[in-house]
Amino acid sequence: MKRLVNGEMTELTVGGVEVVPGADRLLVRTTEGMRTALSVRKGDDVFISYRGRTYKVEPEARIRQKSHSGSGELRAPMPGLIVDVLVTAGESVKKGDKVLVLEAMKTQQALVAPFDGLVASLSAHVGDQVTGDALLAVITAPEAAS
Repeated sequence: MKRLVNGEMTELTVGGVEVVPGADRLLVRTTEGMRTALSVRKGDDVFISYRGRTYKVEPEARIRQKSHSGSGELRAPMPGLIVDVLVTAGESVKKGDKVLVLEAMKTQQALVAPFDGLVASLSAHVGDQVTGDALLAVITAPEAAS
């Protein structure tokens, strides 16, 4: 799984590493033993303090939305469950409007319109189980929709 850490794309999947939420900190089990880490959320950003260093971690959805934003495609950032669909096909949206909400790993991630436009297609429905990178909706600019 890739994440933006301190502004750089970083591979975080490491064999043998398990992160378990504790009451007030994260427990990180590795082949070297167990250590603790602290996690703090500030707005949409998450900061993790681990072994004397602080890391800024951005969700995969933010990375994917950046990479697909020019096309207007809204894709599932990871496998999950569609828990809310807030628009219908043909509806006008403004940049930043919530289009749908995906739940994965007990976290809800809103997918938003990348620019002002129309919902050209919508393939997601509440209750759908989707795979990572599945095309959920397409937003088109008004001039492209004519």
